Amino acid sequence: MTLPALTLSAPLHRLDALSRAWGLDLWAKRDDLIPEFLGGNKVRKVHRILSHALASGARPNLLITNGGAESNHARVVALMGARLGLQTHLVLHGDAPAADDMGGNSYFQRAAGARISYVESDAIAPTIAAVVEEAERAGQRVLVIPGGGHDPQGVEAYADAVRELPFMPDIIVHASGTGGTQAGLIAGVTRLGTGTRVIGISVARARERGVEAIRELLPPNTPGEAVILDDAHRFGGYGRHSPELIAFIAEVARLEGIPLDPTYTGKAMFGLRELAATQAGLAGRRVVFWHTGGLLNLHATRTEA
Repeated sequence: MTLPALTLSAPLHRLDALSRAWGLDLWAKRDDLIPEFLGGNKVRKVHRILSHALASGARPNLLITNGGAESNHARVVALMGARLGLQTHLVLHGDAPAADDMGGNSYFQRAAGARISYVESDAIAPTIAAVVEEAERAGQRVLVIPGGGHDPQGVEAYADAVRELPFMPDIIVHASGTGGTQAGLIAGVTRLGTGTRVIGISVARARERGVEAIRELLPPNTPGEAVILDDAHRFGGYGRHSPELIAFIAEVARLEGIPLDPTYTGKAMFGLRELAATQAGLAGRRVVFWHTGGLLNLHATRTEA
């Protein structure tokens, strides 16, 4: 079993209107335009995790992972599993969508043939353990992929992705969820010795918990100041948003024609605007906004009043 060759590189372009408006030299790295499995950062991570597992001798016929009901990661695992002819079992927290619901990641999870268990958040680990036990008892070969691709190989996917940049910016800003993408970007710029700062805008986790999750994927000697996580723009938590955020996303679309979502990239770009407005030291700096995808989450949001 081998993974097909994928086009994983993503375009980079300057955001001229936002550069003028915010006083930055602002560029966008468009992982939302990765042309495989509906794009986004999870494509890089899952492909790397599966490639490493297969190269190490694993021959699974069942992939198991977890996430939210509208998880981008779960969608990628389901679609990539289908490409490989593998069964997938997704353990998801949140409400099951209606059977005729055609929107969001949940549609493609089901369309790809994944078996899905919807559980409470605190039941994810025991449910995965039970699914693994049942599958192995039935003679299946199981590979469990950590939720969000929060795994050393997921980190390596983004450490390598940094090398796609034709220049090293002063700052990279991105949406930080489970922390694997941020750990990878930090690892990548550290290895290159460029001095580039990586700023994660948390979409859900409070700073202390988020930093802990990022640091557990980095070498112990990583300087503390390398992990920068801004948790001031979570808008009430994962999947939540506000009229202010929705209006901001529309403003960015009008100015640049770049689509953002309210769960991940909208919050990250909003956080970047606030940093540009409040930190004089950012004026004129070259900044790469790493667009991590997630546009299907437009279907799965709740408003925080």
